[in-house]
Amino acid sequence: MKVFKVVFLLILSLSLFGQEGHDIVILNGRVMDPETGFDGVRNVGIRGDRIIEITQDDLTGTRIIDATGLVVSPGFIDLHVHGMTNKAHEYQMRDGVTTALELESGVRFIEKWMQSKKGASLVNFGATVPHGQLRALAMEEYRHYFSQAKEAIEDEGFDSPRLAKIQINMGRAGYRSLAEEDFPRLREILSEELSAGALGVGVPVGYYPGATAAEMLQVYKFAAAKQVPIFSHTRGFGLPGINEAIANATATGAPLHIVHANSLSLSEIQVTLDLVRAAQDNGLDITTEVYPYTAASTSLQSALFDDGWQEELGISYGDLQWEATGERLTEETFKERRESGGVVIIHMMKPEWIVKGIADDRTMIGSDGMPYHPKAHPRTAGTFSRVLGKYVREEGVIDLMTALAKMTIMPARRLQDVAPVMHHKGRLQVGADADITIFNPDTIIDKADFMGLQFSEGIEFVLVNGTMVVDGGETVQNVFPGRAVVGKYKR
Repeated sequence: MKVFKVVFLLILSLSLFGQEGHDIVILNGRVMDPETGFDGVRNVGIRGDRIIEITQDDLTGTRIIDATGLVVSPGFIDLHVHGMTNKAHEYQMRDGVTTALELESGVRFIEKWMQSKKGASLVNFGATVPHGQLRALAMEEYRHYFSQAKEAIEDEGFDSPRLAKIQINMGRAGYRSLAEEDFPRLREILSEELSAGALGVGVPVGYYPGATAAEMLQVYKFAAAKQVPIFSHTRGFGLPGINEAIANATATGAPLHIVHANSLSLSEIQVTLDLVRAAQDNGLDITTEVYPYTAASTSLQSALFDDGWQEELGISYGDLQWEATGERLTEETFKERRESGGVVIIHMMKPEWIVKGIADDRTMIGSDGMPYHPKAHPRTAGTFSRVLGKYVREEGVIDLMTALAKMTIMPARRLQDVAPVMHHKGRLQVGADADITIFNPDTIIDKADFMGLQFSEGIEFVLVNGTMVVDGGETVQNVFPGRAVVGKYKR
């Protein structure tokens, strides 16, 4: 067996590195690899979907990219994306993203979802088990929706109007508590979705107040037993919900990632960051992320806007911006729109809170990008360029290598224990996947604002699995090189 492995590795090495010529050569770029700290002008050779050479020597290839004056970075990995259509993906890749993952909310029927995107996605994709959606199916009165939802997907796909209606009906379960006798069924459903390729468990418990402390502890015990991460929008706002999540992770040993620490913590952001740092220093697998905007965004009909939201968030009606039109709400329009349903942008954070989050060396960058809409929250299109342009170049909050680490190697490491493919992403090294973002550090900046989406500026070239998706600052048409990022339990 050992001899076989040696021979196999030798053949693989020869196949990758023994041939002359490359499919793509990137010349004279400032190659930056946050894992090793390498930062120098080099030439990069790509064959197929892998980086096969990084050198000062001359290289030849079918396609030559002159990257003089540009940074050659690992492609950005976004752990927190809700917009999973190619329309949303185009804005993401024009912001340097090569892997976009739905880890907070998760995706129901994930195997069928991944099949629907196979060979049809601009960027790499993946998702968690959606605890918030699947807990309803563990309740006796909601179980019949399982077969209905599955049938709707098979007949009409994930954009099925029937599926949307079923989801609305199931949404009422968010205010229901799961009975103790339903816990085994919940664990069974979670296991099934892990076996379909999920990357952990999405736990946005802030959206379903009916979940008891007992239920949440069961979910954390499940994740600990499987050693898969929980990605949680914690309960409510401020420290109580964050403390609950950290306590559960500490007690069970479950890996935990707290999403958008900035919007969950608000003025208590520094305490949250200190808690995460203390947890890591004590050997706990707890991480977090931030996005670089002072507004949040979500559905107006969600539990976040139940009675008492003004006091909890410290804002009022005029701080809510209706996505569809850009207008600010009043008490009257709030009541009307909450009944009809839709998305709002929530202006509720201060700039200094965002600076604290970005400056902390333990935070990653995650966009929380919304489903595509022309007037969607600008984080959907500009998160990574905003960090690199505003907070690195203009304000000097962090240096360039640190920023890139938050976008590449840190999220790759967060996932690599549950998703083996992530060992090859987030790195600019020989043998790594050719997910590469090439940008101009002197011009990169977000252009989207709270009145509408625009492509970021300064992202010149983006490769996904060795295929160009952004070329000379323009979208390459009719290429879909994105692949599924699947979990270790995939059957």
